Amino acid sequence: MGAWGGTLLVVVGTLLATGLSALLHYEGLYRMGRYVHVHISHSRRQPVQVLLAIFGIMLLHMTQIVIFGTTWWGLLQTPGTGAVAGISQLQWHGALFLSSLAYTSLGFDTLVPIGAIRILASVEALTGLVLVAWSASFAFLLMQRHWHME
Repeated sequence: MGAWGGTLLVVVGTLLATGLSALLHYEGLYRMGRYVHVHISHSRRQPVQVLLAIFGIMLLHMTQIVIFGTTWWGLLQTPGTGAVAGISQLQWHGALFLSSLAYTSLGFDTLVPIGAIRILASVEALTGLVLVAWSASFAFLLMQRHWHME
């Protein structure tokens, strides 16, 4: 596969992972919001419902890291899409680690994406930033409603 083919494959994989993550996040927050709204309105167990929503948010983020990690793994198995300096052979759990570094914007330290795969790394960092901020605003509104009810 030529350089343009590898780059195109990385762009398509990145768009698919980003779109799937955003859709999953929307659906997850929407359903959690509805669930918590119904159960907080009719329950004295408000702190438990809020805590479950926070765990749900964490599960969403972990699932999105798996989506991107799978994309990392698949793309790095394909010639022409790039590589990661500091890793001789990438295994799936290593791809999850790379994904978690990118998603949380922690940085790669001694691991350095090389080639077109840098597109995935940078877009995943932006996606993680946006989705974490979205989760924070959801949690803030949830807690504001919870505190207002007491």
